[in-house]
Amino acid sequence: MTSESNVRALSLAIPGSLVSDTPHLREKTGKLGSVARACSIFGVTEIVFYQDDARRDQKSDLELCTEILRFVETPQYLRKRMFRLTPNLRFAGILPPLQTPPHDVPHSIREVKVGDVRDGVVVERSRGNVLVDVGVEEAFECHGDFPVGKRVTVRLTSFGENRIAEIVEDLTKEPSYWGYRVVKADSGLGEFVDKGNFDLVIGTSRYGAPIGDLWRGLVDSLKGARQVLIAFGSPRMGLRDILGQEKMAPEDVFDYFVNTVPNQNVSTVRTEEAILISLGVFKLATSIY
Repeated sequence: MTSESNVRALSLAIPGSLVSDTPHLREKTGKLGSVARACSIFGVTEIVFYQDDARRDQKSDLELCTEILRFVETPQYLRKRMFRLTPNLRFAGILPPLQTPPHDVPHSIREVKVGDVRDGVVVERSRGNVLVDVGVEEAFECHGDFPVGKRVTVRLTSFGENRIAEIVEDLTKEPSYWGYRVVKADSGLGEFVDKGNFDLVIGTSRYGAPIGDLWRGLVDSLKGARQVLIAFGSPRMGLRDILGQEKMAPEDVFDYFVNTVPNQNVSTVRTEEAILISLGVFKLATSIY
């Protein structure tokens, strides 16, 4: 018997050192592309990169991770307007297409229709209105005061003499998944969680309780939560050691501390692998009894 989950916002906390063990930018880019795909497949709405190693300056790692994940999440028809070709994007051509609803849209004015929802970028402002490039031959006019260059989501409303659209303020009311946003935390994981507004916080670790032992309680908790955060450790440190730098323990931070790969047959499960596996497990938990 299927049952719809109440979860409306699913956040992932990923260490800034996610790609620190990968030497070449091409391979770093590929790893981040696989994370973007996993997050898109399972409907992640927010990706938070947190500072996980107090001994290192993680600024460059954090910038790389956020820039590439923001780039690949942006529909192709907006990328030239929103991104400069920086060194971090040198291998952007190998990134996989996400094929989420904002990406999978017509590219001609002849194919769009009233009611379509699309992402766009503000290209002009005039007396309380803006012109928005939505990836077709003509820009659409919207009521609002937004800076040029800002990305917005609009619903097309008129194809008369003027092309008119309205700004979509709350994407959670839309029927389709509309991608993720990327955030750089200015703190460690424990402090970030403490300042957050999450109904349910889950840590993943090989030292956590086997998922089967917690299954029933976890299912009930996920179904009752609206704002969920799932945290992952780094290539070099698990969540226990990462939190130890803040003088915290898993039980201080997480509602559940879970091993989603019990009896693993390899010495370590990579962070990007743990993300894909764990999201699949939690999706199952919110889909069936």
